[in-house]
Amino acid sequence: MKQAQAQQRLLQILQAENKAMSAYELLEKAKPYGFQAPMQIYRALKKLSEQKLILKLNTLNLYIASVTNFDGPYQILTVCTHCQQVQSIAIPKFERCIKRSLNAQKFNAKCEYLEVLGQCFSCVSAHENQTILK
Repeated sequence: MKQAQAQQRLLQILQAENKAMSAYELLEKAKPYGFQAPMQIYRALKKLSEQKLILKLNTLNLYIASVTNFDGPYQILTVCTHCQQVQSIAIPKFERCIKRSLNAQKFNAKCEYLEVLGQCFSCVSAHENQTILK
């Protein structure tokens, strides 16, 4: 399978799943398309990341195709550790504050978003409902 075709297949899988996924989860989903080894997946993920078609969530080592309202650098991404749903929170003053602070430190950021781990409303509600039913 050609590299561009492999990248397109992985992007389609991530878009269809609509959640963050590990490279090994992607490998399982991509096997019907001829993927055999983790290195194939990692190579394609690296290229997709470089092209900014996907994001790598460094805290959980997961990948996601798109994030609702992700408009650029210095945003907050909420990541549900239960269902792997990711949302973006844009705070205009946050971007200015971060840029100023990084410039004052002469720091060159490699990752321009902050990942906040927790549980989304749906997962918290489901857990509370299960607790009530017990």
